[in-house]
Amino acid sequence: MAKIDTAIEIVEEFPDKGYEAHKLAADNTQTELEKLQAELRAEEPAPATPPEEPEEPEPTAQKKYRLKDPKTSYQEVGFTLADDQEKELPENPSSFLTGRIKSGFIVEVK
Repeated sequence: MAKIDTAIEIVEEFPDKGYEAHKLAADNTQTELEKLQAELRAEEPAPATPPEEPEEPEPTAQKKYRLKDPKTSYQEVGFTLADDQEKELPENPSSFLTGRIKSGFIVEVK
């Protein structure tokens, strides 16, 4: 990589340092620029990872569920709800079905 390219990379990667690409390239050798870039990268703090949100527990098959609005229906392969029908969920509910539960279209019978 040419000196000017490395200098431009440093300026773009570390804009808060106030470097000028042409001045860096004129005042330093390629090796010095690479060393500077490595040092700047090493002192840069690692990006903070956002705290993980606690996952909502997946609906379990032991509970019974029904449609929030009995005038609607829900159907997928192996599972159907209609009217006031109450059912346990299949052993491995689909993501679409769990999404309907989380959105409130299908509710747990209390």
